[in-house]
Amino acid sequence: MKNRIVSSVLFMLFGALLILFPLYILPVCPLPDVQAMPATTAMPADAMHAAPMDGHMHNTPGKIMKCFWTSRAEIGIGSLVIAIGLLVLVSRSLFVRIGLSMAIACTAVLAAAIPTILIGVCGNEMMRCNMGAKPALVLLSLVLAIVAIINVWYLNKQTKRW
Repeated sequence: MKNRIVSSVLFMLFGALLILFPLYILPVCPLPDVQAMPATTAMPADAMHAAPMDGHMHNTPGKIMKCFWTSRAEIGIGSLVIAIGLLVLVSRSLFVRIGLSMAIACTAVLAAAIPTILIGVCGNEMMRCNMGAKPALVLLSLVLAIVAIINVWYLNKQTKRW
């Protein structure tokens, strides 16, 4: 009973931290301000005559940085970790909790891979996402994986007692 509550609270806390780190604690680059960009930036004179009359023009409002997408992916992974933590809390079977802890360990590896391998962060080493969010997310993910593996080991020992 104690392990179920402690491990689920730890998992949900780590899930919340995975969400909060890239958003508020060590924020990544925000979306570019779409309203600040004028509608007709750098348009050649002959292209203006070829534009449709309804005023619909495609322009690039600004470059969305990779760290923004990393942040969005980590929000999804953090939500998944919280959901699995809730499942650990309501599950009474040791074998189900072992499987859920294994799922959290795999999810933690995925959470560490997003800012490093899969999506990445900004290319500039001096950006705040490179200096703060990336190391924090990797460290948080590795600690989560270690906690989940320890929980699997502990629950496995509990099943051998029965």
